[in-house]
Amino acid sequence: MRFPRPLTAFAALVPLLACAAAPPAVGATSPTPPVKPKKVIVLVEAKGSAPELERFVPRFLSNASDRGLGAIIDARLSGAHLADVGAPGEAGTEFRKAWPADVYLGILLAPCAIQRREGHVFDRQTGATGVPVRVDQVIVSYEASCSVTVSVVTAPGGAAKMIDVTGRNGSSEVSSADTEAEAQAAEDAAERAVKKLVSAVR
Repeated sequence: MRFPRPLTAFAALVPLLACAAAPPAVGATSPTPPVKPKKVIVLVEAKGSAPELERFVPRFLSNASDRGLGAIIDARLSGAHLADVGAPGEAGTEFRKAWPADVYLGILLAPCAIQRREGHVFDRQTGATGVPVRVDQVIVSYEASCSVTVSVVTAPGGAAKMIDVTGRNGSSEVSSADTEAEAQAAEDAAERAVKKLVSAVR
């Protein structure tokens, strides 16, 4: 048996060592980790006062998309109830077949509370005769709060997670005649609920 001479073996290794020591090619990148697929989320039902609910649900859905949850599927027109979807049985099985998802949601918006607050501001003005007069201005504001519970069901027969939040109106310079204060509070509750939902479905 013949073995290669030491110099011959070393000469054969030089190209291999050069390749191993060579820096990586410019622009080469490490393999990117696989992207974790978004969970499929279905909104089964939403209950509450119509004016506030009409402001809550659109803000809830759009905010969920903005925060990376993806497009939540709105299945409210199916007429199903989350309690049936979450319980083992024919009704839940049929719904899950028609609306396959990883997470099912139910929303309960409690009646919003609104408080009227009245304050007085005294202003010194000059009257028609040039004499300073004290003018009393009445400032009326409305403060609303809306409590919301979002129920999260992931598996049939499993206990639902409850997300409880309270939203408040950001501006007090509104009228109670058109329920704008409550509507603002409902939208604030929607944003708070989505923040907690992001953590709940991870």
